[in-house]
Amino acid sequence: MLKKLFVILLATLAAGTMLHLCSCSKPGNANTLPPPPPATGEDDTTQGGNGGGGEGSQDPTADGTHCTDIGQTPIVLAYFTEYTEVLPEVSLLTHINYAHGRFANPSTGDGGIVITESKKAPIKDVVALKSVNPKLKVMLMIGGWGAHADGFSMMARDAAKRTAFCQSVKSLLDKHSLDGVDIDWEYPTQSADNETGADPSDTRNFNLVLKELRETLGTDKIISFASSSSARYVDWPNAMKYLDYVNVMTYDMGAAPNGHNSPLHKSAVFNHRSWDESVDAHEKGGVSRDRMVMGIPFYGKAEKSPAAGQKIFDYTVRYYEIPDILEKGKYKGAALARNVHRMWEFTSMVPYLADDSGKNVLSYDDPESVEFKGAYVKAGGMLGAMFWEYRCDSADHALLKALVGALYGKGTVLE
Repeated sequence: MLKKLFVILLATLAAGTMLHLCSCSKPGNANTLPPPPPATGEDDTTQGGNGGGGEGSQDPTADGTHCTDIGQTPIVLAYFTEYTEVLPEVSLLTHINYAHGRFANPSTGDGGIVITESKKAPIKDVVALKSVNPKLKVMLMIGGWGAHADGFSMMARDAAKRTAFCQSVKSLLDKHSLDGVDIDWEYPTQSADNETGADPSDTRNFNLVLKELRETLGTDKIISFASSSSARYVDWPNAMKYLDYVNVMTYDMGAAPNGHNSPLHKSAVFNHRSWDESVDAHEKGGVSRDRMVMGIPFYGKAEKSPAAGQKIFDYTVRYYEIPDILEKGKYKGAALARNVHRMWEFTSMVPYLADDSGKNVLSYDDPESVEFKGAYVKAGGMLGAMFWEYRCDSADHALLKALVGALYGKGTVLE
């Protein structure tokens, strides 16, 4: 009964003004626009607000066009990487972003895009699953975090390289019968690992890339973008003329011991970004809710650099490892260094693991928090939800089933 009451309360909040539970309010400067900071982690976790760098206020684009068929909604989108060794369960998915596509020459941004495929689940076999789910959309994801984004800035600032990039993308989509492309440039104007050749002109140049990409692909292909939870780095009013939707990376916003990976609402304990603030930042930037696909982590975050003798988990813990931790007291086959217990923060609506002293040692998502997030997406009018990444779920698809249940009210996306 308590859980149902919280779901009802969450839906009311999401559909209305996104008020916060337990009187936790947003900081007064949440919507200010300081210059984009240097990246400090897997997202720029210490800053609020939104904005774009470079010359994004200039409009190099025309009126814009979009894909005529973005697929089934609400979207349930999996990022599916080359490390995955099983085919996806497409009765639980509407969209798949197949990763990774990367620049052949990352230091120069030319030479086309190359795809690294899973040996046991190659692209052709994933696309063939449309025989099971005819409405399934399969896209190519290009880029990623840090060095994986190398090449974007060098390509975007050069007209000939932009054309070659767009033609390479079209060739790959045609070759593999793919439905579109997801651009994962982390991030225009900012170098995640200080090695991607970022330039202040990136934001403006990104608009040029999107315009030419749409002209090259036409309106029968999806173009999406993986956005920082801060909504920074992109000139949204112009970019959204060509982007069909935005995959909002509402994760990596915090980590144990001083944060939650993906809190729905502002934490009563930790002062960092939440889903509420990310939605607000994107809306203020120019992305409507009905074009936001919200991100759910199928992994948790522990302390990155614990003191000597204090380590319990690696920095990233995949959800499928959680049952052994909680039920067997083991992690990667070995006994835990100390006892841990599942805790729940009612303000943020997320679980975490704490040791006997109460210290947050792992922030993660489980079926309960995923269900709340699905309810938030549905009640808040978002386009859907995505998750990173497919292989992190348990063998019985516990997280994915919770998401589908919340969005579709049944155990499948199939009609």
